[in-house]
Amino acid sequence: MNLFTPKDASSYVKEEFDEMQSKISPFMKRSLIYSFIAFPLMAISIFNLFFVLTSMPYSSEVLLAIGVLALIGAFGMALFRESLHHNKSLHQTSINYIRERIAKSEIVPEQAVKRYLKTIDYNPNQLFHTFHEFLKHEERLK
Repeated sequence: MNLFTPKDASSYVKEEFDEMQSKISPFMKRSLIYSFIAFPLMAISIFNLFFVLTSMPYSSEVLLAIGVLALIGAFGMALFRESLHHNKSLHQTSINYIRERIAKSEIVPEQAVKRYLKTIDYNPNQLFHTFHEFLKHEERLK
């Protein structure tokens, strides 16, 4: 599962992206699992709660069903929040890895390293693109 590797990348760049992906894959797996469980739980709960609340008369059995459905929905929402937390951890881990990798480069000149790090700080949405550009620059200088 190579989500981040650019299609036209050289083997050197692909190896570096694979190394980064091995660092973040545990966060990604947990986040995906939690999301895949959370959405059906929330959808089933919301749909059934709507159906029970609008079409059934209130009794002790219906109130028990409402409580169970609310718990299922709450559990789904908790899993979704945990998924968001893992996504933040994934993003922070990838930023830390890329910053460390750029900072420890001995091939790229110090001024270029500072420029790449500043680009990461000011534009984190272009994180992988900046890392790709850095790796291409480093490969050219080798």
